[in-house]
Amino acid sequence: MPMKTSTKLVKVLLTNIAIAVAISLTASYIGVSGAGVPAEAFMPAFLGTATANIGMSYVISFFVGWFIPAEKLGFGFAMKCGLKPTDGLKFGATLNVVVNTIYVAFNSVILTYVNACVMNGAPLAAYPAAFMSSILQCWIVGYVVSLFWAPQCEKWARAICKDPVPQMH
Repeated sequence: MPMKTSTKLVKVLLTNIAIAVAISLTASYIGVSGAGVPAEAFMPAFLGTATANIGMSYVISFFVGWFIPAEKLGFGFAMKCGLKPTDGLKFGATLNVVVNTIYVAFNSVILTYVNACVMNGAPLAAYPAAFMSSILQCWIVGYVVSLFWAPQCEKWARAICKDPVPQMH
């Protein structure tokens, strides 16, 4: 939906909070549990990794939300599927397939490399396996969270910026 630049900024900032947290917690849990960390060290390792991942994911998600027209692409996809905004949740669920895929793909590519190769010293050859071990779970979690969180964030952003929803005919 068309919106003022200030509304888009507020929406991106709000939307990315839950998405970054959900994707990061999922990826961190998978990464730490798959690394064979002893039980007594699991929680400190998980919390440290999750904290770093949330920060990185929020920044990554901001740039994705600001510079990549994921919503526009998702809107087009939903329209090609024969849906329209008045179809409500069905339209939002279809649009979210594209939007979530874009967000999660960027986050997973970068976070997997940083976590596996940079922070844990895994060889680059281990990257594909690390990526494949978490992408599906992160996509599912991101999809569910963003499906219900993003519309609410748009409402809040429009209210904060006094930007009414355009009427669809």
